[in-house]
Amino acid sequence: MTKYLKNIKYQAILKTARELFWKHGFRRVSVEEICKEANVSKMTFYKFFPNKVELTKRILDNIIEVNIEKLIIIRDSDMSTAEKMAEIMRMKFEGSTGISEEFIKDLYQNPESELSEYMGLKMQEMFSELRTFYQVGKENGWVRKDLNIDFLLSFVSKSVDIISSNEFRQYFNSSQEMIMEITSLFVYGMTPVSESYND
Repeated sequence: MTKYLKNIKYQAILKTARELFWKHGFRRVSVEEICKEANVSKMTFYKFFPNKVELTKRILDNIIEVNIEKLIIIRDSDMSTAEKMAEIMRMKFEGSTGISEEFIKDLYQNPESELSEYMGLKMQEMFSELRTFYQVGKENGWVRKDLNIDFLLSFVSKSVDIISSNEFRQYFNSSQEMIMEITSLFVYGMTPVSESYND
């Protein structure tokens, strides 16, 4: 699909679908609705995407690709550890803004879903980059030398189960709020964070 990356209609479909999925979830949004909002024909849609699932995969590809690029920029910057962690928090906040409960459920709560399986593969890519991120941090002294990266990544992986669990959802007003609490706990523990990192 890289040959279509600069195509205006292709990008319009991606952008529109993401907005609709974030608002209503994957299952509730039809190809017809996406085409109507993006102002393209169904013929044009199927020129680029064989179905809605493949479209969603491309959206997930873009998100992970952008996040990996941001992670590398943060990793290689001369920012302090606190500033790097603040940037990761900001990245997580921006990435989770506007995601509906329906989309979270569609993505994580259906183990038989092709999308759930695909998201698992994309998360493995992200975890691979996170492993490198923290390994570089250990080597360069901005992450503690005794950090158990495997345990850390397992902890992050388990947080997906928490996000999709109704048991924990009761403590928060939205999935985004829960995602940010988990991320904040993961990044800062219980240590108060300087307000300058929340700007």
